[in-house]
Amino acid sequence: MMAFNGTLWNQLPLEVLEQILSFLPMPDLCRYYTTCKTWNELIKNPAFSVLHVRNRNKHSPFIAIHSISTSIRNGHRRYMDGSQVMCFLDISSKKWYSMKFHDALKTSFLFDHRHFRILAMDGGLMLLKALTRASKSCHHESGCTQLCVWNPIKDMKIKLPCVTNHKSDSLINFVVDDIAETFKVFVIRHEFGESLVVDIYDYVMKEWKTSSKLEMNNTREIFIIQSFVFQNLLYIHCYVMNHGVDEDYELWRYNHLADIWERLHFTEGIYVERDYTQYRWQFIVSGERLFVMCERQWPISHDVFEVHEIDIQSRATKVLLKWTKTHIMTIFGIDVKYYNYNLHIYGVGFNKSLILVSSLSRNVVIFDVETKKTNFEWPQLPLRKLRVEKESYSFIGKQMDFLLPGTLK
Repeated sequence: MMAFNGTLWNQLPLEVLEQILSFLPMPDLCRYYTTCKTWNELIKNPAFSVLHVRNRNKHSPFIAIHSISTSIRNGHRRYMDGSQVMCFLDISSKKWYSMKFHDALKTSFLFDHRHFRILAMDGGLMLLKALTRASKSCHHESGCTQLCVWNPIKDMKIKLPCVTNHKSDSLINFVVDDIAETFKVFVIRHEFGESLVVDIYDYVMKEWKTSSKLEMNNTREIFIIQSFVFQNLLYIHCYVMNHGVDEDYELWRYNHLADIWERLHFTEGIYVERDYTQYRWQFIVSGERLFVMCERQWPISHDVFEVHEIDIQSRATKVLLKWTKTHIMTIFGIDVKYYNYNLHIYGVGFNKSLILVSSLSRNVVIFDVETKKTNFEWPQLPLRKLRVEKESYSFIGKQMDFLLPGTLK
């Protein structure tokens, strides 16, 4: 903000002030709407929200990362109290913003990780899942898992209707169209011996609909690894066994507009190996490009990390990056005492780069997918140091354009 004194700001016409504020990034607006009553009313006006959506494209978006410190106790993962942080990276200035419950913006982050979990982020909204059954508000006898869409800036939650036959381990995806001011939620249902089905919630229609069934041979056992939305289509990555024998990985695509399932066949090289138990996968969407990170976790001494780019049209892939475990520990500054731990790498796509973070480090690494160069000169995540044995960071992140009050009512 310009170093004007209060008198000069008060003399600016409201239309000029509105234009100036509309170019500011969201964390700054969250601070400035408490400046005075006039600014508060202006920023919360739906008309200003529309102006901000149009002008925000003229500056860099933010990377949003939700972090919770967790530890393993008696074989189970538990959350560390007071460890939850929302981190926002201003790409252009390389500056982190962090928000905790005790911060000034706590009214915008009334979120308790003991009762809710963030499943997905997109377009300034977050999809939450209740960790307890909502039996009192549900007409089903056993109660249903509650899903809601949350605007963290406005602290507005949109509770979704119940999903029929929803399972606790169902994979859930989320996509926002913030220009049309709408969103869709995808819930993938599959049990052994049954067909794969997707339930789709359309915010415009305010109802759920069920896809056609993806029929599977009774001799084939499917393990769904990950699902993601790319170019407005739902993709499902799964591992298939035939008569209990390892078969292969498969990538399926579902077109919810045409209600059509399609298996995508790739040339050799998309996967490092076929061993389901040894690899951790993460598909990353960055604009109109798709990447997959492959992290080998066993045997520990042979850990390897690779990044592949996937060309959906030609059904081809290429390797962009390959690191050994020793290389990863050096890059992220991980203490040697963690050598026998899994060094989970999380990725978030933005522009022509990937931002990479490790579950055991606060360091941030930027990988340029065009030049294949790695940049280490980025500020650390604004998190506290890991303090106890078997403690690690748990991340979920996305490139975000945050939505002010007045959008997606």
